[in-house]
Parts: sequence; C-alpha cells; structure tokens
Amino acid sequence: MHRALKSWTLWALGVAAHLEEECQRYLRVKGFADPIDLANALSLLDSPVPCAENKTAQILYAPNPEPSIPGATDTTSLSCRYGNPQMWQHCGVCCGLRPHFNWVIATCEETQGTGQFCSGLPRCLIDGSPKINYVAAYQFDGEHFVLMDESTAGELDTEGVAGNYWQGTGFSAQNQSFRWRGGDWTTKYAPWGEGQQGPRGVTPPAGLWILSAENFYYGAFYMLSQLNLNLEGQGLPTGTNCWMWELDPVEGTAGWEPGKPLPGNLNMAYSTENAQASGCMPISYTSRQANGMRSEFKFPEAFRSSCASKPDQPGCRPWRETIHWGGGREGTQRFENLWDEPYVFAVVVDAQGYWIYRWRPTAYAGAPDPSGVKTGWTGVERFKALRKLPARPSPVRDVRGLRTDVPGHVAEAVVLQPSLSTEATCLRSSVEEVTWQWGTDALAAMAQQLGEAGPGSRFEGTQNWWSSFTDTLQYANYPASIMGLEARNMTEALNCNTGKTFTCSCAASEEQTFSAPDVYV
Repeated sequence: MHRALKSWTLWALGVAAHLEEECQRYLRVKGFADPIDLANALSLLDSPVPCAENKTAQILYAPNPEPSIPGATDTTSLSCRYGNPQMWQHCGVCCGLRPHFNWVIATCEETQGTGQFCSGLPRCLIDGSPKINYVAAYQFDGEHFVLMDESTAGELDTEGVAGNYWQGTGFSAQNQSFRWRGGDWTTKYAPWGEGQQGPRGVTPPAGLWILSAENFYYGAFYMLSQLNLNLEGQGLPTGTNCWMWELDPVEGTAGWEPGKPLPGNLNMAYSTENAQASGCMPISYTSRQANGMRSEFKFPEAFRSSCASKPDQPGCRPWRETIHWGGGREGTQRFENLWDEPYVFAVVVDAQGYWIYRWRPTAYAGAPDPSGVKTGWTGVERFKALRKLPARPSPVRDVRGLRTDVPGHVAEAVVLQPSLSTEATCLRSSVEEVTWQWGTDALAAMAQQLGEAGPGSRFEGTQNWWSSFTDTLQYANYPASIMGLEARNMTEALNCNTGKTFTCSCAASEEQTFSAPDVYV
C-alpha cells in the first residue's frame, strides 16, 4: 500500500478510538464515516471551506493577536475559517475572525435621528436614562482580572477607574472619545480603533466587563467582536461590519418588534447570547436541544450533581421543560431596573459561559459601611473599581437572585448562559441538520478532540473558542435556575409594556416578581 494512503487509512481507523462518546455518536447519527467525510459534506454547501483569510485586511482592521498583558492568550492560531457565510464576502476581510470582544453602550440621547429602540418612549426616559458612572474592561491573566485602560471609560489613575455621574466625572466626562456609530439605538459608545493600533478587547483565557450606573432603567450594555467595532467605527471601509458574534447581557427591548407589546415591562432589560452565531463559539439555545432531546440531564456538566441530588428543581428536567438558555423574547433572563436606582453589572466570559452579575449597592449600606457603595465583588464599587480584581465575587446567596427574571429590589443576582464543551457541542449538533453552523460546530469539536485543529493540521480553521477559555470558578453550587426558568414562571405584572402604558416609574410588586417554584440553594 502507498505510504500516504496507508497513513490516511490508519488515521481514519483510529478516529473512533480517539473521539469521545458524543462525537462518535454524532457521526453514526448523521451517517458519516469519519470527520473528513463530514468536512467533505460541508465543502458542498454554498461556500467552500475553509475560507481564504485576507491577512492584509486583518492587519488593517483586526486587533493585535499578540497580548499586551502577561497571561492573556495569543490568538494567532484561533482564526475562524469555517462557519458564518459572511466570512466569504468582501474579499475575505471577515475570514479569520479571532476571539476578541468588547462592549457597547446604547442610549436614546437625542444627538441624531431617533433609532428604532428609542421611538415612542416617554420624554423623561430620553432625558434621564441612563446615568452612568463608569464602564470598565478587564483581561484575565490566569489569576486576576487586569484593567484594560484603552477599553475603559472613566477616570483612570494608578489605583484603577473611577466615575461619579452626579459630579460629572467618569463616563459622562470621557464618553465622547468612545463615540460610535448610532443606528437601531440613537446613540452608541464603544472602544474602537484602527486595527492593531486600537483596543485589543477581551480574549481567552477569560474576560470581564463592568457597568456602574445610577440609573439603567432603559438602555443596552452589549458586546461585539473587536473587528466589528473597528469596522463600524471607521465607517465600514470594506463594505461590511463582520457581524459574526454578539452577546447582549442587558438590553432594553422596545426595538425588537416595533409597534408590538414588549416581552416585559419597559424597564426589564433582557439577556441574549444567540443574536448572531459565528460557527466558532457554539450556542445552546434551549435546555432540551442542548441535551439532545433526551430524557436525561447531561450538560452543562457542572450542574449534574445538583440535578441528580434534587432532580425536581427548575431546570433539571429538560425533557419536560422548555427553557431558553440563550435568552431573548422567549427567555426568562431579564433584570428589572428601577428608576434612579444604582446598579452595578459585571459580565464574565469564561469556559463555563457568560456569567451576568448584578448588585444593588444601596442594599449593602449599613455597619460597618454606611455609604452604600459596595458590591459583592471585592474591589468593585459604585464609584470606582481597582486596577486588579480577584478572579470571582463572593457567591450570590439571595434566593431571589438565584433564578432569572430578577426583580429590581433584589440586592444580588447571577445569571448564566452556558457554554458548550466539545462533547456538549456534538450532542447539541446531533439534533440539527448539517449546516454551516451545526456541521461546523461538530467538526470543530472532533478536530479538537483529535488534536487536528491547530496551524498546519488537518482541520485548521475549525474552532470551538470555548475550549480556549479557562474556568474561573464562578460556579458556587448554584441551582440550575440561574440558567433560566420556564416562561410560565415569569412575572405576570406586565403593566408597562405598550406605548400607551410607558412611564418612568414602572415597578412590578415584590410579590408578583417572585411567583416561581422554590429554588434550591
């Protein structure tokens, strides 16, 4: 037998022995002999794979793959070349997208034409929300979260970042240097620049964004890829913004379906992680889909023991429940934000997924700290945050904050939108058709299990970026309800979700906002 052919045959025969259970099962269910057979099927779709990376364009518009903070990941080998069809358009400027992400603040300030998210809102809201103290970005270095100055809007000094809306310092004093292109929201701010000379954004092994506001009754705090931010900021010089990834942890919803009732009250900000898929960072969508439509709870792995010990708790029976882990209109991941009430949000991206924390600093007031500026994360306060932060906050223990649909009066809360490991990806993909998204996700999972995803390897350009992130140990024996509830358990007091009922004093009663079944702590 020819040496090359013999080598290939031996590789193909050894695949089953090296792939894990769910990825082996995926091949059987879909009728593929091996991963190369799947790759061949993907090549027959509308766009050939892998796409051809335009390295010139990457230098001009994409952030620097080499880290400036020790411990951060060099993303050179993490270029995405399978997946979202945008990668094959506009001379390949989007091909080779890497995991660099950063924040956007969206508001209804009237500085230009009114965006669809801001149409028909009361005058008090347009003039009075949001009131932001500071916005900060942090890169995880393996032990701590380290402040990224170029991606932070506030007063910077050797201690960290500070800002006080009432004193005119912080975000309001610095935001003009972060002005970005408006559109669906009237006014937007974001860190952007010219390619490798601009902000690098958050990358693996983990990242953190913090928003401190005196009022976040209505607005949006969301994340896009740094390449997307750079292209939009420069006025779309290539004719595309490479919109291939998005996370919306805190978003007002008046623009989702203009003219129709909102899914929640005007002051309920929703979390969504499935607004756009890259093909290189798999998305769970529903709990049932993520568990392969089976009659068992298998993923996320961290919740297996909790669900085994208390199987009747919300979120542990995906074969009986319809829970949208990805959030959105049908999800229960939302925060009620009261008018002129200070809140601090922290958003962590790590190997377990997207962790969204919210604290109400005034609820922490009292001995020995009567000031009402503290949060549950040491070093993070209402008017400032330190330059270096510990890897995680104190565990959330308020039972009202350990389930989604978080009332405005709750002092502390956490919501998780879970990641997909390679095995979880194969299981999730097994219930879908072989498309640029689900076929690519499955191939990337297999390539990583076989060690065939890196530069020069057989499936170079396939990625599951979750595998490049580390577990920062945010999980603190939380119940599965932090990932979502069935919609029937949500607040029913929607008396402020149509144009005729919009006010700046919406507030569901405490009793009405806690009608879900008991959760287990």
